[in-house]
Amino acid sequence: MLPVMDSNDKADDGRRGVKRKMALSSCDICETKEAKYRCPSCMRHTCSLACVKQHKTLSGCCGVRDTTAFVPLAELNEISLLSDYRFLEDTARLSQQSNRDAVMLGSHRHLKEGMWMIRKARAVKVTLKFLPKVFSKHRENRTIFRRAEGRFYWHLKIHFPQSDAVYSERCPDNRQLDQILSDYIHPLESDPVKRQKLKIYVHSPAEDIRVFLKSEQTQPHALR
Repeated sequence: MLPVMDSNDKADDGRRGVKRKMALSSCDICETKEAKYRCPSCMRHTCSLACVKQHKTLSGCCGVRDTTAFVPLAELNEISLLSDYRFLEDTARLSQQSNRDAVMLGSHRHLKEGMWMIRKARAVKVTLKFLPKVFSKHRENRTIFRRAEGRFYWHLKIHFPQSDAVYSERCPDNRQLDQILSDYIHPLESDPVKRQKLKIYVHSPAEDIRVFLKSEQTQPHALR
């Protein structure tokens, strides 16, 4: 319920933080006490919680303002515009929520289709999870399982922050990490173009090179 404000009572702009005195009509339910509230739905006046409940019981009023009610152009004000703006925001939020729900349902269907890959990954002690097909990471990922060889070919995305370089490739699951890095930063065996781009790593001692794996499913401000 909303407090009833007297439209004729003008507040002094210089006296901020001071409540205006409300000149109110009598309660529409008990008709004995001065009203303190006004129903957002039917605009009836009430004086207490007991009268509010009695009003809803007798009239069947829900007590919720109708956000889609017609407002004449002559009666439009800042409050009306703010109400319409919030209504549009709520509509957009519900629309986005329904889209996310559809995405999540689609992801569960995708998991059912790839259960055999999940079982193969579990056999080598790897927890494999699928992102929904609409995610960019899902579209970029080229991980496959070759049945003839009985092994995964994992899609790797390697970041070299000191050189501001990112490379992607697909590697078999039996390839060692030092073998993968040698194609990029080995002084003699690496690709010449990559070696030139990553020269800060090429000229660094091998014992100074550190490799970090991104920790998935963590909070944005987590230490890991």
